[in-house]
Amino acid sequence: MRLLILGGTQFCGRHMVESARKSGHEVTLFNRGKSNQDLFPDVEKRVGDRNGDLTSLEEGAWDAVIDVSGYVPSQVKATTNLLKDRVKHYTFISTISVYEDFTKGPVIEGETKLGELTEDTEEVTGGTYGPLKQLSEEIVKETFGERSLCIRPGLIVGPDDTTDRFTYWVNRVGEGGSVLVPGEPSREIQWIDVRDLTEWIIRMVEKEATGTYNAAGLTYYPSMEEYVTTVKKVTNSDAVFQWVSDDVLTRQGAFAFVEVPFWIPRSETYPDGFILADATKAIEQGLTFRSAEETIRDTFIWQAARKGHQWKAGLTSEKEKSILSSI
Repeated sequence: MRLLILGGTQFCGRHMVESARKSGHEVTLFNRGKSNQDLFPDVEKRVGDRNGDLTSLEEGAWDAVIDVSGYVPSQVKATTNLLKDRVKHYTFISTISVYEDFTKGPVIEGETKLGELTEDTEEVTGGTYGPLKQLSEEIVKETFGERSLCIRPGLIVGPDDTTDRFTYWVNRVGEGGSVLVPGEPSREIQWIDVRDLTEWIIRMVEKEATGTYNAAGLTYYPSMEEYVTTVKKVTNSDAVFQWVSDDVLTRQGAFAFVEVPFWIPRSETYPDGFILADATKAIEQGLTFRSAEETIRDTFIWQAARKGHQWKAGLTSEKEKSILSSI
């Protein structure tokens, strides 16, 4: 197949290209040309900007487009309108953040209420990210109809993850010593390895699948204790886990999900202390998952090879010690 990937040089997009090429497809990339341009030297690259310069996409036809970089409706509207008569199938990478109601357990396609934008804006913030993605989904479906596929991943993890959320725990537990772990040991969490996600998406594109799917990861919901214990085993660490309650973390000003990854204080809005999604529909369409051990090991190896990295998520050593000393 001839595939056009919008993005394609960072994390999910990068692995999408690798999965597509591994399956023997011809790939064209469209992006701003500002990051990782040494990747894929033998792949056709078209440079432009989704915020106003789509000139390089005005010619050409493809069997399918995979939109990894659409975040706001104006971007998605411009590209779908430009490509609708020259592309057979359009896949949009969305997010489970499109859902509004996480009070009834894991969210389900077509059942759980979707969030709505409460202001006229395309500024991407924690509050607008999901609704903007949801509006973008609508544009894809309106333009491509039965030729569209919308994928809603949950927390994407693995090698090349620039968010550092999963990687923080792999690195911190691997360092050993007294490790602050949030909430309670039984709290359920969820993730999907970027390679499982992208390989499945390519298979879905190959069969021209349509509809909307949660691709949130795993056939069950592992506990936080299971996760960090597995990290300890894989990294051969001497870590000792110090479990810290929501109340203490909140009182100490810990920033949920960024400063303390994989943690959201339990509340009426988030009674599970996490955002979980039911991936049954995707699993029925062939989504599979590698072991947690493999994802952790590969992330650990990748992280160890990074030099001079400035962490985007996780507690500083000083703040972790400060919180633990307050218990």
